[in-house]
Amino acid sequence: MSSEAAFAPLVTGDTTSQSLNVRSMMDSFDNQKYYVPDYQRDSSQWDIPKKSLFIESLINNLTIPPLIVYPETESVPGKERRQIVDGQQRLTTIREFLKDEFALAKESEVEYADNVGPLVQGKMFSQLPPAIREQIELYVLNFILLPRDLDLHMRLEIFRRINEGGVPLSAHDLRLASFGASPRVALIRLAGIFDPQRDGARRMIEGAKKSFNIEYPWKAVDGWKDWWSEKAQAGGQEPSQMFLYYAMARDLAAVDTLLGSMNLHQSLRLKYDKTTISVLDLYCAQLQNEETPSSAKILATAEVLDQWFAEFEMWFNSLKMQNVPKIPVNSSTKIAFFIAAAASCWSDPSQVEELQWEKIQVLLTKGPGEILRILGLEFPTTRGKWPGQRTQIHSVMEICKMIAKA
Repeated sequence: MSSEAAFAPLVTGDTTSQSLNVRSMMDSFDNQKYYVPDYQRDSSQWDIPKKSLFIESLINNLTIPPLIVYPETESVPGKERRQIVDGQQRLTTIREFLKDEFALAKESEVEYADNVGPLVQGKMFSQLPPAIREQIELYVLNFILLPRDLDLHMRLEIFRRINEGGVPLSAHDLRLASFGASPRVALIRLAGIFDPQRDGARRMIEGAKKSFNIEYPWKAVDGWKDWWSEKAQAGGQEPSQMFLYYAMARDLAAVDTLLGSMNLHQSLRLKYDKTTISVLDLYCAQLQNEETPSSAKILATAEVLDQWFAEFEMWFNSLKMQNVPKIPVNSSTKIAFFIAAAASCWSDPSQVEELQWEKIQVLLTKGPGEILRILGLEFPTTRGKWPGQRTQIHSVMEICKMIAKA
C-alpha cells in the first residue's frame, strides 16, 4: 500500500462555524445552552475602560474575535450544551452591560470613536438611545464549533494548538476542564484560588460546593493572595498547578505506578510521552477515572489530599509570612517540591532551626549554580521532561534531608 493511500487525518470531524446575534445568544446563555464552565478563570479581569471599548466595538459594528465552543456529547439527549472554551470575558461583559451592571466609562477615561462618544459615555444600557440599544442586541457574534466526539487525547491537543494561536487558556485550564468531574481535581482547582472574592473565584467555589460539597480550603489566605496578586505568573491557573505539583511529589510512588501501566494509559486514552504535561494530564485523568467504582484505586484519596493541603498551607505561610518572605513566584514548582520534602523531614516549620532556614533560603531563592556551590548538591534543570522533573523532586528531598541533619 502506498504512503498516500495509508494516510488519514487524526480528526475526521469538521470544525464548523455558526452565527447568532447578541439577543439570541443571551437567551441561549440564560437557558444554559451555552455556558462558562467553573474552571474558567476570573471573568472580572477586564476593567471598566476595557469593557467600555469592547461594547463600543459592538455599537460601531466592528469585528471582534470569534468565540470557540465545544459541543458536549454527554449532555441530556435533545438538550445539547456548548462549553465556552474561549470568549467568556466577551460574553460576560455583554451580559453584565445588558443587565445594567455597569456604566460605560467617561470620554476622559477612554478614546471612543467620535460618532458615539458623547452619546454613550457614562451611560448604562437602559440609558442609551433606542437605535444604539438595538444595534448592540442585533450585533452578530461568530462561533467556531470544535469537532464532536473527539478522543480525549486529541481534544487536549486541539485545545493546546488553539492556545498557541492566541486563545488565553493554559494547559492547566484545559486539564481542569477535561477532568473536572473529580472532587479531588476540584480541590486542586480551589487550592489555587488566591482571591476568593473575585467573581470567577466565587463561581468556582460555589460550583465545587454544589457539585461535590467541597469547601474553599484556605483558612489563612493572606500570604497566598499577596504572593500571587498582580503577578503575570498567576495567569493560566498557575497557582492551582503549583498545588498539583506538590500533590504529585507527595504521591510519587503512585505516579510511578501510573506511568508504568500501559493498561491505564489505554483506558484513559492518554499517552505518556516523557513530557511533564503528559504526566500532569494522566494524574488528573486518573483522579477522575477513580470516581468509577470498578476502576483501580492507586492515587491519594480525598481524605489524604485534604491532609496534604493542610500541610501545604502551613508550610507555605511559614515561608511567605515568616522565614523566607522573598520567595520568588517564578520558583513556584521548586517551592512545591520543597514543601513536599519538608513535610517528610520535619514535623512542622517550628522544628526548623535558624541556620537550617538560611540553607532553605538558598535552595528556594538561588539558581542551580549557587545551590551547588553553597549546599554542595545539585538542583537539575528539566527542559519540560518528566524524568528531569522527577530528578528535581528527588534532589530537593536529598537537600532537605541534608539540611535536617545539619
